[in-house]
Amino acid sequence: MENEITITSKRDERVFIHAVPGHYITANAHINYYVGTSDIKHNHSVSVDTAKLMAEYYQHRDIEVDTVLCLYETQALGAYLAHELARPSMMTPDPKSTVYVLGPEYDALGNMIFRDNLRRMIDGKKVLVLISCITSGKTVEKAIESVSYYGGNVVGISAVFSATKSINDIHVNTIFTDEDLPAYKIHNKNDCPLCKAGVPVDAITNGYGYSKI
Repeated sequence: MENEITITSKRDERVFIHAVPGHYITANAHINYYVGTSDIKHNHSVSVDTAKLMAEYYQHRDIEVDTVLCLYETQALGAYLAHELARPSMMTPDPKSTVYVLGPEYDALGNMIFRDNLRRMIDGKKVLVLISCITSGKTVEKAIESVSYYGGNVVGISAVFSATKSINDIHVNTIFTDEDLPAYKIHNKNDCPLCKAGVPVDAITNGYGYSKI
């Protein structure tokens, strides 16, 4: 995409995202930057380094995690994160020996469901919700609600990029924030200044990527 900029993590220069200015539509809002996380989700070395950064938050606070629930193609990152959480360290010398990694299935109405053979990985478990980008937080709210339906308890939220600091009183553990992209703005879809100014929509975006219009 044109005018793409690269933003590197202050904690590890090997971890980075891309951002492109424009007019984009998400499921719940309009935004003026597309945030690209493809390298973190699909590049092995970048994903491993990102998982290490994410794991530090839980290790330093001694937060136990039984299951990493991966939204929008974050299963590879989730597997590396689970590996870090299950590995002994100075802060957590005796961590959980097993950390499950799974992605949700959705029904025709968009409700998150877990088949009977996977329910044991949610029911009674401490769940970490992993997602690439958070704008309004609505998607994560639905995930938290769904986990509760199946008897699980969300103890953490991790994102590559988040414009939201907390969701349902749970702090968002994120690598990048809107402070790394100060011009980033979220607009209500019914009151978007870009739409009012006649700025055409560049693409429809979701956790999987973008589709140009």
